[in-house]
Amino acid sequence: MKYIKVFLLIFIFGLFFFVPYNTKALGKEVATCNYEFSNEKGNQIKLSYDIYSDGSIGLPFTDGNSYSGDSRTWYHSDKFAVTFYNIARINSSTVTCPSIYVQENDLGVTVYPNPVYKDSCSGSCYNLTAKSIKLSKSAKSSGVKTKKIVSTCAGSSIGFYNRKSYVFPYFRIYSDGTKEWSINGDGYVPVTNAITGTVDNESFSFTVNDSLLDSVFSSSNATCPSTIYRCVTKSKDGYSYELSTALKYCSKDDFSTRDGQAFGSSYYNAGYGDPSNGSSSGSGSSNDSIDIDDLRDDLKSYDKIDDCDSILGSTKDEDSVAWLLQQILNYAKIIGPILVAILSSLDFAKAIMASDDENMKKAESKLMIRLILAVALFLIPTLVSVILNIFGITTDQICGLE
Repeated sequence: MKYIKVFLLIFIFGLFFFVPYNTKALGKEVATCNYEFSNEKGNQIKLSYDIYSDGSIGLPFTDGNSYSGDSRTWYHSDKFAVTFYNIARINSSTVTCPSIYVQENDLGVTVYPNPVYKDSCSGSCYNLTAKSIKLSKSAKSSGVKTKKIVSTCAGSSIGFYNRKSYVFPYFRIYSDGTKEWSINGDGYVPVTNAITGTVDNESFSFTVNDSLLDSVFSSSNATCPSTIYRCVTKSKDGYSYELSTALKYCSKDDFSTRDGQAFGSSYYNAGYGDPSNGSSSGSGSSNDSIDIDDLRDDLKSYDKIDDCDSILGSTKDEDSVAWLLQQILNYAKIIGPILVAILSSLDFAKAIMASDDENMKKAESKLMIRLILAVALFLIPTLVSVILNIFGITTDQICGLE
């Protein structure tokens, strides 16, 4: 009876570790997003993106190659997979297919995980919503649901008061009428919610008033206006921004365009004059070229993208060493406990069949050693961090590893 209890304990131990890590580590497919469009040559282009449970995205082509018989070179924008996944994952049990943007020009074709402001197209451009979203069998059996996006639009850039930093409002609507918005295209919230964070150690809060919402969602599609008015109010540790279609619709506006920021400015080419020299900017002006990645660096407290500075890269970037190491660790966390259960079960089974107390003691000893090694698998990132610190190397070099 004693031996049977030990055997059952080993078996339960194996199941305990197998269940919680199985889905994440193996990266099971959750859903597939299918997009279609006819390009300027009349070719029918089909793009399919697979969403996996470990946070990765299966891409339809390898960057730098031609695709679907198209002679041009195809690429994905920087951090495409990470951004796509963050937008697709509504919550732990619901997924969607983000609206994407395809731009064709003489340099090739680039696919973005968000639509781009309508006046910023260079060449032939396409804002696409998913033609279909297909759940995997395992996702369906796990109760995962989908929501279909009808349309997404990008607004003109909005400058922080007295700062050379910008947000780019996005709005999207679902087939069930749900409306959401974002200030960086990576994380969406209901349009009734404020978006808060810090920029240059200064707090901010963005809200959208009814005039802008009525303009954006005047039909079943989301349509962003060419300019968005920014009303500014001093808050406790920073500024509050109310986005509107015009000044007259703002509930409060203490500073308005006093810093030279007039209305909205052109997406990507947003100009922002240095407040110290009194220069101004408005729609179409361009004193500084603003990069969307610079914005994401500014919005550290809001941005959910992993900007790890590790020399190994980010665990969310499929092309990095860190991502590969994380996959190896994930598999090891599954295989290790399973091997403990199988090997120890065999040892105990042999000892029981032989009725050998000496072999039983050896089996118990091996079990303890294997248990210690299995637990050590989960402590590898911590152990590596300690070792790096001993040699004076920053632990940022393994940030993200779990």
